Amino acid sequence: MCFSSPKTPEVVKRDPQAEADTAAAEAQAKANSETATRRVTRRQSALSTGAGLNTTSALGAGKTTLGG
Repeated sequence: MCFSSPKTPEVVKRDPQAEADTAAAEAQAKANSETATRRVTRRQSALSTGAGLNTTSALGAGKTTLGG
């Protein structure tokens, strides 16, 4: 009878530093995206309420040039 030894599985080589760098980059990208979304939402909210508009100034009244 022939007895054959079972094949040994291949060794998976991992680089912990590369995995950590990849995870950190993904986390940073997600954080940047969330920050940008919050910033846009906050700006739209401020503009929709009229915050920051000064209607007593020349620019608020529609005047775009000096004089006359």
